[in-house]
Amino acid sequence: MSYTIGDMIDKLTIANIKLWNIEDKRREYCNKKEKKETKARKYLNMISEVNKERNNLIDQINASLKVLIDKASKQDTSLSLTAEDLLGIKKNKFYKNENY
Repeated sequence: MSYTIGDMIDKLTIANIKLWNIEDKRREYCNKKEKKETKARKYLNMISEVNKERNNLIDQINASLKVLIDKASKQDTSLSLTAEDLLGIKKNKFYKNENY
C-alpha cells in the first residue's frame, strides 16, 4: 500500500503519542518499590520498537519531501499532484486499539 505524506505524518503523530504513553508507564513502574527486571525490560523493548517505527517514518517523510523539492526546483512539470494526493484529504482513518 502506498502512503501519502499526510498518512505518514499521521502515523508519526500516533507513534509519538504511543512513545510518550509507554515512557510514562515505564516511569510510573520504575517509581514503585517492588519491581521486576523482566517487566522493566519489556517497557524498554516496547520503547525501542516504537522508536524504530518513528525513525523509519521520519526517514520516509524526508525522502518524500526531497523528491518533491527536487522536482519543484527543476521545474519538472511531469509531476502532477494535488493537495489531496499529497495529504490524503477526506480519507477515513481507522485505528486498531493497541495495548500501549
